[in-house]
Amino acid sequence: MQDSRLKRYTPLIVMNMPEINKNSIEDHVLTTTESCFYLRITKPTYFKYIREGRIKAIKAGKGWKVLKSELDRFLRGDQ
Repeated sequence: MQDSRLKRYTPLIVMNMPEINKNSIEDHVLTTTESCFYLRITKPTYFKYIREGRIKAIKAGKGWKVLKSELDRFLRGDQ
């Protein structure tokens, strides 16, 4: 007899899903250290820009994560 709390695992099959190629993904997620190195700024300055909303970042665990495209936008001066 099967326990009602245990559910049988059935894999989900998705049809017509485009294949994801490593080279087709342009956005990379960067950590605080990587972002500071990329922007050539100090961590306090980086955190100040996040606090002011000039760089849009997400708090993930103990650190901040930001997309490389967001840093490129920041460097171009786009709003």
